[in-house]
Amino acid sequence: MTDADDTVKCLSAKEIKALVKPEFAANPDIFYPVKTLGNLGFTRACCPKCGENFWRHSDKKVTCGDSNCEG
Repeated sequence: MTDADDTVKCLSAKEIKALVKPEFAANPDIFYPVKTLGNLGFTRACCPKCGENFWRHSDKKVTCGDSNCEG
């Protein structure tokens, strides 16, 4: 018989994403190939509609591209 304290709780993908997203946003140099993307002409931007960070190839691209933010 096992105790209730022995139960392992697994996090969903959505829960894991919510936990790590602030770290990824605060330290993109650690988690993304920033130098390579910069050499390819990409810049990092923040979507004014949803607040998500995204990589863009043109300054004309204002939103992240999510269907809720376009149009």
